Amino acid sequence: MTAEELCCSAILAFFAVQGAVPFIAPNQALEATGAPATGLMFYGGVGSQLLVYGAIAFLLLRQAGRVLRWLGAMQWALALAALVVLSTVWSQFPLYTVRRSIPFAMAGMFGLYLALRFPLQRQLAILRVTMIALAVGTVVMALAFPRLGLDASPGHHADWQGVFTQKNACGRVMVLATAVLLADWKTSWDRVASAALFLVVMFMSGSRSAWLVEGALLVLWAALSVAKRLDTRTRVIAALGAAVALSATVCAGYFFFPVVAQWMGRDATLSGRTLIWKQVWIFILQRPLLGWGYDAFWRGTHGEAFQVMATVRFMVFHAHNGFLEILLELGVAGLALFALSYTRAWRRLWLVLRAGEVDRVMWMVFVLALILLYDLDENTLLIYNGLFWVLYVAALANVEFLAVEDAVGEAEMFVAERSAYAASAALSQ
Repeated sequence: MTAEELCCSAILAFFAVQGAVPFIAPNQALEATGAPATGLMFYGGVGSQLLVYGAIAFLLLRQAGRVLRWLGAMQWALALAALVVLSTVWSQFPLYTVRRSIPFAMAGMFGLYLALRFPLQRQLAILRVTMIALAVGTVVMALAFPRLGLDASPGHHADWQGVFTQKNACGRVMVLATAVLLADWKTSWDRVASAALFLVVMFMSGSRSAWLVEGALLVLWAALSVAKRLDTRTRVIAALGAAVALSATVCAGYFFFPVVAQWMGRDATLSGRTLIWKQVWIFILQRPLLGWGYDAFWRGTHGEAFQVMATVRFMVFHAHNGFLEILLELGVAGLALFALSYTRAWRRLWLVLRAGEVDRVMWMVFVLALILLYDLDENTLLIYNGLFWVLYVAALANVEFLAVEDAVGEAEMFVAERSAYAASAALSQ
């Protein structure tokens, strides 16, 4: 790998651990236990932020012309990032929002840079190196430094969190790691070994949601692998059947929710999530259009978040539902912008999938599917220093590039056909 690719890999690793670099930056365990951050943690955390975002600024400046030319193509994602920054105006903690929103926008620009700078295969190669490093680091942390490498929450002291903020974050990234492998799967000893490493770390995280999403990912991969071997008509019929089956599964899960929760080893409140959702909805209705401002609601005992925690009687750091979180922070306007960007991507992807060119878009399909699945009971998209926002923007950009490539290809074919026709017509005269 080149120095530039290694730099990008390090930045992606930083986002994967949400900026909580082991040993030098505080994480959620400190917030949950109330333990104060040491001087090393404080200055190390600030230093790592400056280093990472300085590197992003440097990379963006190197490709400033191309990045600026393609910003317009991002449309709704660009508007969402702009709304995040503008929410400083109505935020209940404006200084906090501006400190978090500008890095959030820069992270999105880094996602665009990745898609612009590297072909899709190289993007996956960079991600693969990143995921292997994170998985190995997690094994080392869990075995050699259990005080930091094991989850600190009650009842989960044997679960691995490794280099991540907690066990669910560990499981979530390991599912993403297997998606990176499956998107460009080639049977070889190193890829099989990598897959085994990712699955072991995911299992040791003890994250039940990660196990379920991993199962869904494997089913999706198998379905896509079969779909590319079908003819167009059969492929469309199979897609419609899958949509009906998915709808039926969702309805069954809703009506038989207590049974499903018990099978998952969860209570009927999904470990208190349903209680949080009810309280969050109350505050969404208070500011429905523009929300409370980016990252300005969950401020511990400050502001309205304290009322939620006082009601549910435990610490809460986010809404535990990505779509509710968008409504809470950015209101209906934010959710509409996300929905527009998301549906636009699927509309473009469907044209490629219907043509049977599954391998070209499998990674983008995985990213969109994982965001949908994980944001049902977690918040992945609007996380400050989060990886999924970077990958989402990169996926949207990759989809736009494919559309342009196809349009250019069709134009070149049209010109060639017209030229061939003109030549044959001249010969016939």
